[in-house]
This record gives sequence, structure tokens and C-alpha cells, in this order.
Amino acid sequence: MEEKLDEIIKLLKGIDEKLEVLVNQKVPKSNNSNKAILLKQYEETEKLFNKVMNKK
Repeated sequence: MEEKLDEIIKLLKGIDEKLEVLVNQKVPKSNNSNKAILLKQYEETEKLFNKVMNKK
């Protein structure tokens, strides 16, 4: 279980770094755009989490 958690943490950190780059590229745009980016980040994180948890 601890190995699984370590794998999840590594994958989530990777996603976070990639999404941070996307957010930084979109910062000058409107507030609606930022909301869309945050929603996309949440969806991608959720997909990754579900993928890792289904590998049991």
C-alpha cells in the first residue's frame, strides 16, 4: 500500500508541474479562463488518481 501511495504522489506531482506551466501560460486571460484551467487540473488529477487506484 505504501508503494502505491508513493506512486500516486509521484504522478500527482508530475501532473501538478505540467498544469502549473499551463496555468502560467494562461494567466493574462480572463477569470473564466482561469476557472476552466482549474477545472481541467481537477479533472486530470482525478483521472490519474482513479487510474492508479484501479491498478490494484
